[in-house]
Formats: sequence, structure tokens, C-alpha cells
Amino acid sequence: DINKEDNHKLYIASAEWIGVPYRAGGDNKRGTDCSGLVSQLYKQVYNIRLSRSTDEQLKESNKVSRRNLREGDLVFFTSRASKKRVAHVGIYLKNGKFIHASTSKGVIVSSLNEQYYTQYWLRGGRVK
Repeated sequence: DINKEDNHKLYIASAEWIGVPYRAGGDNKRGTDCSGLVSQLYKQVYNIRLSRSTDEQLKESNKVSRRNLREGDLVFFTSRASKKRVAHVGIYLKNGKFIHASTSKGVIVSSLNEQYYTQYWLRGGRVK
């Protein structure tokens, strides 16, 4: 549910990306990876240019705890292969939901409460 005080531009822009297929190195609606999606949405919604790599996006944000996440904050995850290194990024929406480019499903909205995202949670990030 979208409320009056929500960032409507974020939700409208996000909706336009839902279903876009995953493509490594991509950053357009023919195919995108996770950092490409974040970079494009930030440019579209906030007029902020973020780097195109997950590592750099992590550096471009200040640490935020999970319980203090706000709309538009970045959410970072590790992977099975690298427990300490950032491997995935998305944008927090609200109510525990975030938009991201999944390698298997393309651009989708997922819940931070899903076991996978709980297990591989790294940190939240507020863009500097």
C-alpha cells in the first residue's frame, strides 16, 4: 500500500522496472544487474549518480541498521561464496520490502524477512 507521505516517484519508477530480465553488466530495461538497477533508479528518482559496482555503492553510503531503514536506502548482501564481501544490492521500499535484480527472476520486490536475505544480510546504506 502506498501512502500520501511515501515517495511516489520511487514507486512509479520501480514499477516500470519490475519484470526486466537479469543481465550481468546491464543497466537498462532490456536487461540489468543489481548495481545497474540501483544506479538507474537513483538517477531517475533522486538525480544522484551512483557508481556501477556494488562495492563502490557500498562505499558511497553510510551504514544504517536494518531497523532504521528508510525508503530509498540501499540494502547490501553477501553470498554463499563470500560471507564478508558485498555481493548484491537493492533499494529499500518499506514494510521490509526491497526492489532488486535477481539473477534467476529479474527485477522483483522481495522481503528482507525471507530466509535467504536474512542469512546473507550485510548492512543497510544511506547514500551520502
